[in-house]
Amino acid sequence: MSRQYVACKFRPDDKRSYTYHNDGEPVAVGDEVKIAGRSDDGWQRVHVVAIADEMPSFETKPILGKVEPEAPALDLGEAE
Repeated sequence: MSRQYVACKFRPDDKRSYTYHNDGEPVAVGDEVKIAGRSDDGWQRVHVVAIADEMPSFETKPILGKVEPEAPALDLGEAE
């Protein structure tokens, strides 16, 4: 599998994007992915806006994985 270079935005309406690399499960434009947070104990959600196969002229940080959609809460109804 080839490395993807992924342009991401922190918010969909941001003007600036940041490029990361992905060696895991392929991602697509529109996906939400995890990157390392500012502190060592967490991650941040970013939005994929573009994908390239060519290495950029600068060093990139890794994508940690896709953000999995949250399972809908089960509606157990009213207790009778």
